[in-house]
Amino acid sequence: MGKHNKLKKLNIAQQLASLKREYPSGASKIIGINEIAWQGELKSSPIGDDYLVKVIYKVNVSPKVYILAPKPLALPKGVKKLEHVYDQKKQRLCLYYPKAKEWNESKTLASTIFPWTIEWLYHYEIWVITGKWEGGGIHLNSIKTVS
Repeated sequence: MGKHNKLKKLNIAQQLASLKREYPSGASKIIGINEIAWQGELKSSPIGDDYLVKVIYKVNVSPKVYILAPKPLALPKGVKKLEHVYDQKKQRLCLYYPKAKEWNESKTLASTIFPWTIEWLYHYEIWVITGKWEGGGIHLNSIKTVS
């Protein structure tokens, strides 16, 4: 093991440059010491709806992704709560299981968090129609995987 396995963390400037390059239609900016935000429209597919999304990332803290519009997000008939969110009211998405270490600071937000957000939106749109979440994942209140 040793030094060669240590991951090189990306700094805020590198993350910001990647966002501006990969998602130039959104507004990305530094909002604090070692903290950036991106806000713009994403969609699940070429025929999917548009969603106003905000991503906030601070060094040493998991990225936070919010759906700002539409608000509230639609729910399937008879369902009272969104699937795979950390916060129902703020519509903060649950995109990965932090303990599984799927994301770390050596990865760009543009190559991980953004595609995962788009994938979440894709599964969300199917869920609204069918009432069944097909996006997989781990529920926060259990350790069972969703199949």
